[in-house]
Amino acid sequence: MTLKHRGRVHRDREQISADLVLGKLESQEGISVDTQEAEADCYLSSRLAWQVYQIMKPLNPNFCFLQCISAYPLQPEDANLRVISEYQKLFPDIPIGYSGHETGIAISVATVALGATVLEHHITLDKTWKGSENLASLEPGELAELVRSVRLVEWALGSPTKQLLPCEMACNEKLGKSVVAQVKIPAGTILTLDILTVKVGEPKGYPPEDIFNLVGKMVLVTIEEDDTVLEESVQSQSKKIKA
Repeated sequence: MTLKHRGRVHRDREQISADLVLGKLESQEGISVDTQEAEADCYLSSRLAWQVYQIMKPLNPNFCFLQCISAYPLQPEDANLRVISEYQKLFPDIPIGYSGHETGIAISVATVALGATVLEHHITLDKTWKGSENLASLEPGELAELVRSVRLVEWALGSPTKQLLPCEMACNEKLGKSVVAQVKIPAGTILTLDILTVKVGEPKGYPPEDIFNLVGKMVLVTIEEDDTVLEESVQSQSKKIKA
């Protein structure tokens, strides 16, 4: 586990525990807890994460958990990004994020789509410098592209409400479907589902979701095959079909 506070990085679990118990971390400054396997016996499981959460929450509620894997560079198949979703379920009242050690920015961008609200990356001026962390770091150009990509994904997430958007109106006017006659329907016919279908029709008539409401109504004029069923072509009141 890696805990960052006021710019310092503590990698020793005993020191972190002591700081927590002694209240040294009680402040309004942000604290990030990287859930990485810094040591073989220091893997922050969900149980340990819950214990840390219970200790830290009363001392300083301004903290977050970051999914992190201590490999340099991290291979995509080891990222385990689903941990982010699990932490969101376990700790809905704190930010959940990601600390990336992979090459490139694709995985970090993907975490934003999963709901990560905090991203951390090592930055280097030259990946060819000595040290495995340089290889797993972002150069300035990559950092700028990461920021642009994250903002784009944030905009693209949009709303959970599915609805017809203004940008879709032109396409809907051109390709939106209507209820049409599947066969020629003579005037006086009582409508049933087997003689109706849904296609792109011109002019527009009843929307697809109204097809069931048309069942049992009588057509007032003959409707040719593939012609749109228009409101003025159908009686306004339902008429039940006698068995």
